[in-house]
Amino acid sequence: MYNVSNVNIGFTRAPRMSQARKARGAGRTRSYHHGDLRNALIEAALAQIAENGARALSLREVARAAGVSHSASYRHFPNKESLLAAIAEQGFVMLGDAVGAAVQAHPTEPLAALQASGIAYVEFGVQYPHHLQVMFGGLIGSQADHPGLKQAAEGTYERLREAVRAAQRSGDLRSGDDRIIALASWAQVHGLALLIAGGQIAGEAGEPPPARYLATEVTRLLQSGLAGPARKK
Repeated sequence: MYNVSNVNIGFTRAPRMSQARKARGAGRTRSYHHGDLRNALIEAALAQIAENGARALSLREVARAAGVSHSASYRHFPNKESLLAAIAEQGFVMLGDAVGAAVQAHPTEPLAALQASGIAYVEFGVQYPHHLQVMFGGLIGSQADHPGLKQAAEGTYERLREAVRAAQRSGDLRSGDDRIIALASWAQVHGLALLIAGGQIAGEAGEPPPARYLATEVTRLLQSGLAGPARKK
């Protein structure tokens, strides 16, 4: 039995997780050196997001945490949105890699590949909740203004759609608009990732169940409803 209470799937505050503590520590101890200012600023920003949430991000405080002047940070990020876009792009690249690797692990099993992609999504969201916050928090005006982010986001989504299409071609998923099926799959795992990352799901003993277990069971439940005729024999 799992309890879901006080559900808040928004991002008004950062989830209380070990990853957040790691990010805070990294932001306080690392400083700019050897020409790696861009990554130092991103790390410092993630540490600040872990502490106060993405909406409270201050470019001036990020520069200070990275050990440089405010004006020095303009070299890479002229404003707050450009820094958030860089974090979101980094997140989509990591997510796309994780989903791609999960799919490739099942080259002859399209339905298993689709499920694996969903599990990978949930595990990413739980491991990197602050990236997820920026990627989907509505803080970036238009992806079109940030070509790298737009390309990374579209590439990740296309991996999911192709996994759906492959399962349709094999007869494992019902025919129909692959965009709708991809949306259903995406919404399911995204919502689950937010609930787990936000500490909203607890087991009978009060400890959260393993994310992989929950992702496996929930994606299996969705697939049992989507299974095509070949899977119902």
